[in-house]
Amino acid sequence: MLLGHGCSTTIAPNTTSWTLSSTTDVSPSLQETFWITELPPNAKHMQVGLRRISTKNGTKREGVIVYLPPSGTTARLYTASEDYDFRLFLANRGYDVFSVEYRNSFVTADEDISDLAKFKTSLTLSDIQQAIAQVKSLTGANKVFLTGHSTGARYVYLYACARGSQDLKGMIPMDGAPWEMSGPTPEGTMDISQGYAALANGDTAANRNLFKSWGMKPGPQYYDVALTNFDPPFAGAVNTYFEQGPTAESPVAGFATVSDYIADQFYRVWGEKQLTNVLNGYAKVGTLLDFVVKAGAEHWPLVDYMEDAYLGNWNGNAPRSDLQFTRDISSVNLPILVFASSEFKDALSFQYRWKWEGYEMIKSADRQYILLNGFGHLDILVGEYAKDQVFTVLYNWLQARK
Repeated sequence: MLLGHGCSTTIAPNTTSWTLSSTTDVSPSLQETFWITELPPNAKHMQVGLRRISTKNGTKREGVIVYLPPSGTTARLYTASEDYDFRLFLANRGYDVFSVEYRNSFVTADEDISDLAKFKTSLTLSDIQQAIAQVKSLTGANKVFLTGHSTGARYVYLYACARGSQDLKGMIPMDGAPWEMSGPTPEGTMDISQGYAALANGDTAANRNLFKSWGMKPGPQYYDVALTNFDPPFAGAVNTYFEQGPTAESPVAGFATVSDYIADQFYRVWGEKQLTNVLNGYAKVGTLLDFVVKAGAEHWPLVDYMEDAYLGNWNGNAPRSDLQFTRDISSVNLPILVFASSEFKDALSFQYRWKWEGYEMIKSADRQYILLNGFGHLDILVGEYAKDQVFTVLYNWLQARK
């Protein structure tokens, strides 16, 4: 599948063999089980993971939900508290909660990452299908609910378009849509074949400038994409926070403590309040750092953001009518619950309307759109008000449709 020309993709039957990697106690009542498999194409990095959080006592299952993490992160747990992770919240109430561990989760910081050029959106969607097939095999469920945050929400829309009728009971995008990057303007001017050629030809100044003209920045390692650019003292401040404590002296003048400096960085890195509205009490520094450090991924494939920008290369009142995707998504007829933060609206070339547009495009009459006033992007996942305004609402929505 060439992203943007269509939504469907041919996916091989589920003959995948998954290997049990670990079983870990999460709490007195919950455990996490982790499986790994290897999938084509033949490359150095072939692994895909699947994490399951469920009760240990075998109580009646309320339902099955699969989570797709945002870009720059893995599916690893970052907290033991259900207040800051909806997966624990749902598992404590009887749901089997699965999370997909993307291929890039297994790529370490210091190795050759040229394989990331192969991690196209179509490949990720195929990996997700294999993971969902394993979920169905493990649970006996015919269909599952699919949720994702940010780029994970984009995969929710694209997967619903490709295989929603076969695999899904409902979809829950969190602060995302079928596209995120706006792409170059005027619309239709992005030649994606140039991008594929630039990836194939490797790291040159001209190739980097091409991606920059499309609204994205390759990382220090060319096949990676730079997502969040904190000021240089930030990394040292994080080390200080964990080594000396949250009240240690700030490395930057003008802040009383290292926590104050880190909070200011989180608050301003994408523009005020957009990543997180932490300075106004919508999140805590410790929780944000746990998420970034424990669930963070070393790499995110540049090709994924390139294809995303191509899908979003339009402007005006409606997406490009020449895209097969635009026609296909209008046939998606699934219950949908959207959570959207009010403060994440124009960072990193993103546009606020894009979170509403995808919701408008699908066919379903069973739809709900919740605008979370004051929330930044991460506050939906790990914020101080997430349990009441996101997790509880999600649980009640699932219960009404199980």
